[in-house]
Amino acid sequence: MITELEVFDAVRRGYLEFETASNAQILDYFSTIDAESAAGHASHIKGILFEQEYVDLLATQGVEAQIFEATNHPVTDIAIFEDGDVAVELQLKATDSVSYINSSIDEYPEVGFVVTSEIAGSFDSDMVMDSGIENAALEQAVGETLMDEVVNPLSPFSVLGWLVGLPL
Repeated sequence: MITELEVFDAVRRGYLEFETASNAQILDYFSTIDAESAAGHASHIKGILFEQEYVDLLATQGVEAQIFEATNHPVTDIAIFEDGDVAVELQLKATDSVSYINSSIDEYPEVGFVVTSEIAGSFDSDMVMDSGIENAALEQAVGETLMDEVVNPLSPFSVLGWLVGLPL
């Protein structure tokens, strides 16, 4: 289960201005943004959270992996190590959109992709791997952590939840 702390850690990693912010300061910020911006922020946070969760999952399996320091690292998101050296770099996609993954594969055919469980079965390729993490779980964690705290039903988070189907 993804915890609130992990969601706030993803926000702090993805936004330098929140690196030392309290949870309350982060919630205050997100309660003031418009719905269109909130959707982009939610997607960004979900992607960072997915990277963190996948590297943590690999660690429990004895696999050494590391997220690149920059959240906008070119082409790939994580490195897998073998005997202390980078064995492979992978791109992670936290989505339930097969077409989004297909366009990414077309753009970077030499890169391996790790995708959320909902769409992994849609691919018959060694270049696309199931993360074992559900997109719905990531969306729920971001929604419950950043949106449930907002009590105004007309807030951007409530509108965002309604637009993208996040539980509020």
